[in-house]
Amino acid sequence: MLNAYVLVALGGALGATARYGVNQIVVAIFDKPLVWATLLVNVVGCFFMGLVYSWLQSRPDISATLKPLLMVGFLGALTTWSAFSMETVLLIQNDEWLRALAYTLLTCIFCFTAFWLGLCLKN
Repeated sequence: MLNAYVLVALGGALGATARYGVNQIVVAIFDKPLVWATLLVNVVGCFFMGLVYSWLQSRPDISATLKPLLMVGFLGALTTWSAFSMETVLLIQNDEWLRALAYTLLTCIFCFTAFWLGLCLKN
């Protein structure tokens, strides 16, 4: 079995390449701003994160190999929103509604604020 770091790196390279490719195709075809390509990648990535997570839960025999490659590497590089979505839904499924709400709010507030602060520091 390949080392988990190698699997994550391989999946990450493929996921980042796929994200870039989708962005280029959407911008070229629709001549739309990058945000629409990002939205598409995030929605598709979230769908596949749910699909792959569910499939891997039923296949513990291959989960140790494919989870780092597909979930962390490929889908993680394709869109980090998929990991955020999975974690939030899992909290809700475990009846941890308050934690899910807090996680969602804190993620949005802190991440947008951190990005804005990063922009402000360049000046």
